[in-house]
Amino acid sequence: MKNSQIIGLTLLIVGVILIYAYSAIHALQSIDIASIPLAILIGAIAIIVGIIALLVSIFFEQTSDMKKRKEEIPEEDFKP
Repeated sequence: MKNSQIIGLTLLIVGVILIYAYSAIHALQSIDIASIPLAILIGAIAIIVGIIALLVSIFFEQTSDMKKRKEEIPEEDFKP
């Protein structure tokens, strides 16, 4: 990927995360957490933690695969 593509993708992801975080905070302020059953609260937290764990593991897997692919490709192929 070119640097401009990486910057654009990073800005896109950060923007989406900020919008979702703001929306989640705003939604949670209007909800009385004490009225939510404990089982649903624990389930929602487990889902959020699971999604975060999956995203982190995918990120590390992709970066390690990228390093392996760069080692397998001859250096001559990187030059124009």
